[in-house]
Amino acid sequence: MIDIGKKYIISLSLSLLMIMSLVLINEKKKSIYQAHPPNLERLIKLHPDKWYPVESEVSSPAWLGSGQTEYDILKARTYRNVDGQQVTIVMTWGRNGIQKAGHVQQLCYSAQGYSISNQNNIEVPIKGNKLIVTNFVASQLNDQVEDVFYWRITDGKILNNIQKTGLDDQRLSHRILRMKEVIKYLFTDIPDNIMVRVSSKKYDSDSPSVPPLKYIKEYLENLSSQDLKLLTGL
Repeated sequence: MIDIGKKYIISLSLSLLMIMSLVLINEKKKSIYQAHPPNLERLIKLHPDKWYPVESEVSSPAWLGSGQTEYDILKARTYRNVDGQQVTIVMTWGRNGIQKAGHVQQLCYSAQGYSISNQNNIEVPIKGNKLIVTNFVASQLNDQVEDVFYWRITDGKILNNIQKTGLDDQRLSHRILRMKEVIKYLFTDIPDNIMVRVSSKKYDSDSPSVPPLKYIKEYLENLSSQDLKLLTGL
């Protein structure tokens, strides 16, 4: 256990180191600024058979505009299948994969007032490979429950969104892990980042949510090898 004073000092020190490192990264003339953005508009419009686009809050300019400062590209769509199951898929791209690495979604939901539970990494079999997908349940006091599945790809490699640092404070743990990532790229080219998130709303926080996993598997299985490599690193 770490007392509040030590936790504050550690957090402040890490924040200062992070700022200094990011300043150094910004001063580097790297190839990231020449990176060609992926066509996420095309990719997110691809969908498995018997899934159809429907209007939702993520279709609004206001929702899309709210995340434009966090990412260089943000796309979102909602799909419903013939059985009435519905999912929302979000794709982001950041030219600078260190500063815009696609947020750890547990922290994003927590900042919006959600309670986070049942965090785990699961393996999803895709074309003979295994994609590591992070899953958690986000709940609010009004009984709104959302099952969230997502992954992040930086430099063609999947990031681990649930790493243990021995600290109870999740935000502090995230800062430590981010610091490791930043230091690693101080002396190499800075890669871009892609994040894919698929979620659905439900009423029982204990029951497993089938639609997101079903959609992820069907969607990725139907991609070309090039598109699959881009979105998953597989």
